[in-house]
Amino acid sequence: MLDELNELDLTDESLYQFRQVVLLLLIGELYGLNTFRKILSSVGITSKNCYKVWGKFSYKDLFDLVSKGFVDDFKEHLCQLCQLSDSSWSRAEMTIIIDETIFKTWLKCRFDDGRHAEYYGKYFSGQTHKSEYGFRFSLTGISMGDTFFPLYFNPILKGEKCSGQAVKMIREAGVLISQCAEKEGFTIPNLSLSLDAGYNKDEIITACGLLEESMGVKMNFICVPRKNNIIESGSFKGSIKQYIEEIFLVQESEHSGNKEFFIRQKVFYKARNREVILLFFRLNNSKKVSVIYSTNLSIKAKTLRRRWFHRTKIEHFFRIMKETLKVQQSTVDSTHGFFKKVMLFALKAVFIKKFERFCQKNFKELKNFTFWKLRQEIIYSLCDLSIIFDQLERCRFCRKASLQNAKCQYVMIQKKSPI
Repeated sequence: MLDELNELDLTDESLYQFRQVVLLLLIGELYGLNTFRKILSSVGITSKNCYKVWGKFSYKDLFDLVSKGFVDDFKEHLCQLCQLSDSSWSRAEMTIIIDETIFKTWLKCRFDDGRHAEYYGKYFSGQTHKSEYGFRFSLTGISMGDTFFPLYFNPILKGEKCSGQAVKMIREAGVLISQCAEKEGFTIPNLSLSLDAGYNKDEIITACGLLEESMGVKMNFICVPRKNNIIESGSFKGSIKQYIEEIFLVQESEHSGNKEFFIRQKVFYKARNREVILLFFRLNNSKKVSVIYSTNLSIKAKTLRRRWFHRTKIEHFFRIMKETLKVQQSTVDSTHGFFKKVMLFALKAVFIKKFERFCQKNFKELKNFTFWKLRQEIIYSLCDLSIIFDQLERCRFCRKASLQNAKCQYVMIQKKSPI
């Protein structure tokens, strides 16, 4: 990913230093050291040159780097999948996922920031079920097997609708998948698009249909309807909420057996003016009845439910950024500064998921460890910081004498430590 920096318009030395500084921040995250100050303090370094290296690069530079890295990572795995059989594609359950999130933060100098008024606003959050002040971002990614690949992560203007951004990204994702498949001579058998209720729009269904035509592939558009929407099915005509109360709950009460109860029903969905497949079910014996729908009238209940639940991966990605990495607690002076931090934290989120999977795959005793638990083990086991010293040597912003002196002091402290 970092090799793509050679396309940026910078000197070779600046390129090299920036790559190493980014790696330093990623390594620091493993030790719970999430800022330059914490990393340098942990090894007794007082140099401030890392801030100069970081400051030379704009948000656009980092955005281009991270975005291209995300796309290249996905293309590598997709090309490998396209070399396998159709059954391997089926097991991978390729699903495009789009969602938006709100990053709540306060800027130190927001009144002098021309971009602040364009992006910062009050938005309704589906996570907290109330309006929140902050910056809104749209993320488009693809779920392939057990892995989620983030692709396009963009800030959304205050007056811009999420559906407009989604239409563009559906087209971009379709082109990307088609190019990889054509390169490998592979015919894509099917593809799914999983969205939440905020994307239940005609223009998105239309974009999905156009993608289906251009790619020549069966698309499974999967979304969440509003429960006050009207449906028609046989003699029933009323809202989805009424259907749940009058039909689902009645049939559920009469159901016997160990199998989970659900209803898969073809209905005429008036809000979208088309026939769709509705699926009614309870998630893990919840009191709430969940409802999802697909425009693919031949889709099975099991496929519909499994493909829709791939969207939990994008929600997990946001939780890593907000709860594990604490992106909203990051202090910055400007809108562009915050956007730059968001892209860095997105890169960190991918990095720690790869680290987590590596540990789980290669060490049996770490099979069930999340990244948070892995990091706690590293911190409380007082793991050697030599990897940080090695990375600082590669960064080249510290004087060799200062770095050598700090390393000697660290070794002496380690020898005197009773642990």
